[in-house]
Amino acid sequence: MKARINKAIEFLLARGNLPILYWMKKDILEVPADREQKNLRKFAARIRILNNQRSNGGWGKRKYDGPPRWEKTYYIVDTLKNAFRLYDYGCGYEENGVQQLVKFLYSTQTQEGDFRGAYLNEYAPTFHALTLHALCLFGLDNDQRTQKGFRWFMRHKQDDGGWVIPYRTIDKKELKSRYNFEAQTKLTPVKPDYTQPSSHLVTGMVLRALAASHVWRKKKHTRVAGEFLTSRFFKPDKYEDRHHASYWKEITYPFWATDILSSLDALSRIGFTLEDPNTRRAVEWLMRKQNPQGYWEAPSKKSSLENHLWITVVVLRVLKRFGLLEL
Repeated sequence: MKARINKAIEFLLARGNLPILYWMKKDILEVPADREQKNLRKFAARIRILNNQRSNGGWGKRKYDGPPRWEKTYYIVDTLKNAFRLYDYGCGYEENGVQQLVKFLYSTQTQEGDFRGAYLNEYAPTFHALTLHALCLFGLDNDQRTQKGFRWFMRHKQDDGGWVIPYRTIDKKELKSRYNFEAQTKLTPVKPDYTQPSSHLVTGMVLRALAASHVWRKKKHTRVAGEFLTSRFFKPDKYEDRHHASYWKEITYPFWATDILSSLDALSRIGFTLEDPNTRRAVEWLMRKQNPQGYWEAPSKKSSLENHLWITVVVLRVLKRFGLLEL
């Protein structure tokens, strides 16, 4: 398997902005990136995000004036998206704004250990995983609250080795009857039915969090989850969220849902190799997506050059971990 690696690197070095050049030097070329790291403190997009942070440590695109029951959801989504961007822009935990966002994220953790609020009071393993992933990126892996969150996942694993959103496993009429304006914020969460099949959407997001954790990356449960995920490559999900098999091919960054690129990124971190036939097939598909100009394209028609640049950096990271990048 060969990709036009040099062409991709030349493209990134010629067209990349400051964060792209920083990660290129740091992760791909493995040369000093101190100057870029220092200059990122003045990077306009980073400053703009930090200036828009709200007093609760989270973000919202505008002042929230909707129903109170949805306010936490509103802040959780925007805060997580900005957390991943701040990491890409070189922010670390020493940044005051990052400390405030971490405080906000921990404020959404329940006594059970899960991070809740994105789906009202329902268990939300997708957003729980995104939160743990962000916390690990900023160095909070060893925090006891983070580890409590990972242990929650281990207690709520499906019998087939993956995860699912519990409320997706019940009858639609039953789910609809749970929610009305009077009762919906008072309900206890739908309890998991561990005999139901896992969702690869959810499992892929959980695997990213596990792969970001130095504590959980090499655990047996993580390997089992990876094997489940590879067995679902290019197949429809068992549940309606991103059900169609085509979603596997919609590679995007920053990672949010589950696609081939996000999955390979996690698998390469936890020790999967090209000896695994499903992993190899996915890598071969990814390498065929490199365009004649040498870079990988984000799928949306609204994608900008910057979107393509980020996708290409991440692809090169993955190829490097799989031993396919020779400089």
